[in-house]
Formats: sequence, structure tokens, C-alpha cells
Amino acid sequence: MALRRAQTDLRPPWLMLFVGLALVRGLLYASLTPPWQAPDETGHFEYAWHIARLGRLPAPADARPEFERELIASLYAWRYGDFLGRPLLDRMPDRMEALPEGIFPRRSRTLISHRFSLAYVWQALFLFPASHEDLAATLYLARASSVLLNALLVGVAWGIFREMGLPEGWAATATAFLVFWPQHTYINAMVNEGPLAELCAAFVLWGWARLLRRGLSVEGSTAVVGGTLLGLWAKNTAAVLVPLSILLAIGWGGYGALRRRRTSERLAYLGGALLALLVLTALTGRTPVGRWMLNQIEAMVEPPQSAPPNAFSVADTLTLTAESLWGRFGWMNVRVGDLWYFIVALLLLIALEGWLLPRSRAWVAPRGMVLLMALFVAAVAAGWAGFAFGTPNGRFYAQGRYLFPAAIPLAGLVAGGWGRWAPGRTGVALLLLAWILLDGVAMVRLIRFFYGG
Repeated sequence: MALRRAQTDLRPPWLMLFVGLALVRGLLYASLTPPWQAPDETGHFEYAWHIARLGRLPAPADARPEFERELIASLYAWRYGDFLGRPLLDRMPDRMEALPEGIFPRRSRTLISHRFSLAYVWQALFLFPASHEDLAATLYLARASSVLLNALLVGVAWGIFREMGLPEGWAATATAFLVFWPQHTYINAMVNEGPLAELCAAFVLWGWARLLRRGLSVEGSTAVVGGTLLGLWAKNTAAVLVPLSILLAIGWGGYGALRRRRTSERLAYLGGALLALLVLTALTGRTPVGRWMLNQIEAMVEPPQSAPPNAFSVADTLTLTAESLWGRFGWMNVRVGDLWYFIVALLLLIALEGWLLPRSRAWVAPRGMVLLMALFVAAVAAGWAGFAFGTPNGRFYAQGRYLFPAAIPLAGLVAGGWGRWAPGRTGVALLLLAWILLDGVAMVRLIRFFYGG
């Protein structure tokens, strides 16, 4: 009965609307942003381009000089230095290492550092038919691959909220919040590993919601273990999924066993939790992100080192991260404006007050699902803070996109806070409308920066 009710509540019109909006907005950001004006896009594209051109996974020695020359020419053609405020050389060089030190593409080369991601294979599928075309043209095909992943992510988000048992109004508001999140759409419309890593985190969240609400199941267990392991082949931000899943497995297995009377059921829960722990522990070290995690742990336990010359202060790190969590485009150089950041902060504070001092309880959800979303957000935030403030170069990663693995549960908590703060549908609708208008302001700012006017 519960499964049939959940399937009935999953209304196709809502789902089609949100996925369609995600596609349209993603394509807008992908087409309006000039080539190479996104963090590390040159390096991610280089790896995917070589997979498409070679038909296999490349090694650093496979880096082709002709690609470098064409990429450098494209940087000049698309005014890379002008937009970034870091001029290129008057005379165009032939190799990347000849570019000025402050030009990011010189250092953002995942192929040379051999930092593989499954996302590159997905992007290469879109480049195969056009791998011999102009780089800028093929870049838009790679961006389209990210847009499709983001649209899928939005559909999964709607499914997660309904699986959690959230009321339809809450689920719709939360999904709309995700759809009209400027920085989230912008980053997930560029060439990078983020959309795939976030999609993996979404499957893990869905799996835990299913396990906690419905008990032990193949679908839930597969989503948790599979999503975690795939995430560890996608991006370093998925590292937090390992300790998070381990903690949840221990709690779920122990609590589930205590609530069961039959010995066989108790053993099933304890065995399921133990199996998940063994699989995750055994396989984590064999993944790229697992090896990176070990390196970061070693860096944290070493004696403190002096901060790099241009390291951000704690205040700068938090400010940059907060601004870029909502909207700071380009290579973090396109600000929207202090007033708009203030309004965004106000909307988030309203949601927080809604949870602390509720005026309405019209939206009711299982307490365990609210705690699951809060734990997910807290774990991702703690993982980012530990890296940012616990490693020598961590503060240079003061970017909100590293918190996007928690975007879906954060959207759910914000929407729930709005529903508790503003009695009735009208109040929530007005808050959501303000969020959508702010998204429009952010897109206008991006257009004016790159195209004037």
C-alpha cells in the first residue's frame, strides 16, 4: 500500500515541469557563458577530448601538442584574459607552460596530473562524433552532457522528497528551489565532474531514505553502496559519502536489530550493516578519491605548516564560499552584488527561524527524514571545513560548489523552514517567487558582465 501510494503521488506533470525547466535553464547558462569561463573547465575538457580522440583512457604522455596550440588559440579568440582581468601574452605561445603563471589553464590540467574521473568518459561520449571539430564547438557538446546530468539530478531530487514522505507542496517547493538555484545550475552546465558526483550523492540519499522508511531492501542497499563507490570514481567531494554511510549503517543496523523480535530479522539487519561496512572499507582504498582521502589525512596529522603567501583569512574563506554557494560566476570573478547576497542570506535565515520558531505546522514529515537531510548537510559541510581549514592549501578551495553534494537535502530543509515560517501556501509562494526573481537578477548580471549593456 505504501509503495502504491508513493507511486501515485509521483505525478508526471510536476516531474516533467521541473526536468524541463532544468534543461532550459541549463542550456541558457551553457550557451550564454563564453568558452573557458568556468573553474577548471579547460583541464576537464582536455581529458575528455583525449578520450574521444584516442578511443581509450589516456596517460599523461598522450597529451597532444596540437590540442595545446588549439586551446591557447581559443583562449585568445574568446578573450579569456580580458574577462578574467589577467592579460595573456602579446605573442601567443605554443605550449601551456609558456602562459603567464597567473593563467589558470596552465595549472588546471587533470590529464597531466593523471586525476581521472568517470565524468570524463560520459563527456567523451558526446565528443566522439565531433572530436575533430573546433574546440569551442565541441565544448558546448560537453556542456550539454552536464546539462543532461543536472536534469536527471532534478528528477531524482523530486523522487527523493516523495520517497521521504514529504507533502507534495513541500516536495514541489524544494525541487523548485533546486531548479532556480543560480550557481547550482551554472556549475552543472559547465564541463566538470561535479554533476556526476552530486548525482551519486543523490542516489546514496535516496537509498538511505528508502532503507530507513521501508526496512532492508535490495534497492536501498544497492543505491547506498553503488552510489558511494561510483562517487569515489567521480570527484573528491564524494569522499564524505564514505564516513557518512558508515555512520548511518552502524546506526541503522543497530536500531533495526533492537526493534526486531525475531532473531533472523536481527541478524539480517546486523549482517546488512556489516556487509556494507566491509564493502565500503575494502573498496574505498582502490578508488582515486580513496587514495586522495589517505593523502589528506596524512596532511592533517603532520605538524602545522605556515600558510601559503596568498592564503585567504578565515573571514575571506567563509565569505567567498557563501557568495559562490548562491551566485559568483566565471572563475569566481563575476559577483552579483552585496544587496542581492544580503537578500539571499535573509531568505535562508527565514528558513532557519522557521525550524527554530515555527509559526505553522501544516507540512509534516517523518522526523527521521528531516534528521537524515540535516545529517547529510552537516556531514558535507564538516568535510569541506575540515579540508579548508585543516590542510595547508585548503583555503584556496573557498567555493560553494564543493558543498553541492548536499544541495538536495539543503533545498529540502530550506523549503521546510519556509513552510513552518509562513502560514499558508501564499507565504511560501511569495518566498519562492523572491528566490526565482533573485535567480533572474543573477542571470542578468552574468549577461551584462560578458556582453555589456
